Amino acid sequence: MPRQLRPAPIFALVAIVVVTLDLILASPWSGIPATLVMLATTALIARAIGRGSEVAGIRALWRLELVLIATLVGFAVARGYVAFAELSGGGDDEITSVTATRTYDATFLILAATIAGVAAAAQQVLRLGLRLAQRPALLFASSFGGMIAVGTLLLTTPLAVHSVADVSPLDSLFTITSAVCVTGLSVHDIGAHYTTFGQVVILLGIQLGGIGIMTLAALALMMVRDPSLRTQLRYAEMLDARTLADLRTQVRSIIFGTLLIEGLGFVLLWALFHGDPRLHGHSAAFAALFHAISAFCNAGFSTFTGGLAPFVDAAGVQTVIMTLIVLGGLGFPVILEVVRLAAASLRWRLGRGPRPDRLGLTARTVLKMSLWLIVIGAAAIFALEYSRSLADLSTVDKALAALFASINARTAGFNTVDLGAMRDATLLFTCALMFIGGSPASTAGGIKTTTAAVFLASLRAELRGCEPELGRRSLPTAVLRRAIAVTALSLIIALTALLLLTLTEEMRFIDLSFEAVSAFATTGLSTGITGDLTSAGKLIVTATMFVGRVGPLTIALAVGSDRNKQPYRLAPEGMPIG
Repeated sequence: MPRQLRPAPIFALVAIVVVTLDLILASPWSGIPATLVMLATTALIARAIGRGSEVAGIRALWRLELVLIATLVGFAVARGYVAFAELSGGGDDEITSVTATRTYDATFLILAATIAGVAAAAQQVLRLGLRLAQRPALLFASSFGGMIAVGTLLLTTPLAVHSVADVSPLDSLFTITSAVCVTGLSVHDIGAHYTTFGQVVILLGIQLGGIGIMTLAALALMMVRDPSLRTQLRYAEMLDARTLADLRTQVRSIIFGTLLIEGLGFVLLWALFHGDPRLHGHSAAFAALFHAISAFCNAGFSTFTGGLAPFVDAAGVQTVIMTLIVLGGLGFPVILEVVRLAAASLRWRLGRGPRPDRLGLTARTVLKMSLWLIVIGAAAIFALEYSRSLADLSTVDKALAALFASINARTAGFNTVDLGAMRDATLLFTCALMFIGGSPASTAGGIKTTTAAVFLASLRAELRGCEPELGRRSLPTAVLRRAIAVTALSLIIALTALLLLTLTEEMRFIDLSFEAVSAFATTGLSTGITGDLTSAGKLIVTATMFVGRVGPLTIALAVGSDRNKQPYRLAPEGMPIG
């Protein structure tokens, strides 16, 4: 039977009144009794949950509620900290924060109500969790939303910021959404605004968002005894695996491959950062770890003021960062296939195996499209910005900066030159690169290189009056439908975000266009307007980052689902086009 919390009605009413009054007054004198009431309420809830857990016998929800209770304690302590700081600081503006006070009070009330709701509807919550586990697309979106919610709470605590006066729920939501969606847009300087704890929270968001919650869910699925075959097949489809064996292999390769590549990047960057005066007191080890994970996950976050601009002439640092970005943007299936082909070729040359087959169509398409986009992007940026944003650099550094900008336009987000100083033509060209993005099953965003390749192949076939083909292989109708659907809906999403931004912001149209495409493609590049966005603008960009991260994949699955096939066909009739 469902568990129900039964706290004393009078005490519950008193707690709500006291915390609500503190929410309104935001005074240190109201903060002291509010903190005591918060702690007492938490103890009462914990006691009620402890009594009901054995009756219900639902251990998973019990552990979830324990986590929520620990969060309640954290926000009660945070409220007490602010009250004590205000009293001891004598009203110092650097310590006083009405926003922080109201944030902690409101969060406590919401979490307490959430715990009560979960406990009262335990069976319904459990059934909802089981349904999500059987629907990878929904689990994909909801798990990202859950991570964003947890990260937002953590970034609003006093441990996450250097000054309590800097606490902002909206900025915390924006930053952690950007981290989990591996975007890189930020309204604050990460190194100056957030403490080491806050930076670690952001880093964990980047890592989990980069690996992908679905990968972790699939890993958990592999550890469960006798999962349903239908559920396994759905996860296999979600991760672009052909068979269940491929699913297991792919999940293992993603986990261990990520750790291996990021570990190598960390060692190389640590060696390059060690003793470099441009770090200005930053820990070389932490900076190397942060940038290795951020680069491989295509997040683009940096703990340095101004990003990687101080390293515009550091070829070693840029080479390591670019290599990590490219590897993260290729996707693990492609990397795994290339590694296997290289190993098979080596065995063949040593006379220990048969001649290996060539790469599959997907791997060939990904590698060719990625190479062409990088080369064309670098050449265009070099030509357009030679006498503009690259004017103060030597020819070699100009070429390196152009290559770095081209690779980062593919959803990474680091920058070594001022994007705000670039020509409008360069920004528009970069928007096209960002919109395409990386490759399937990678840490990158955008519509993906394979989608762009299929779309171009379809266009070429239509102009030539023949069947669509790619790499001397015909393309199935389902693939064409997915490519068209993803491209069209992605354009609609990006244009809708741009339209809304033009209504809320008084800025240049090209800057807003760049921001909208960067958010949708989870790139993280900006012309410098992110910090000046209004609250409405920040919410629009936040929603665009979330939709851009989970949208295209979910759209592709929905369009390609067998459940959507009709058991009949309507009579065809032509229509003039163009």
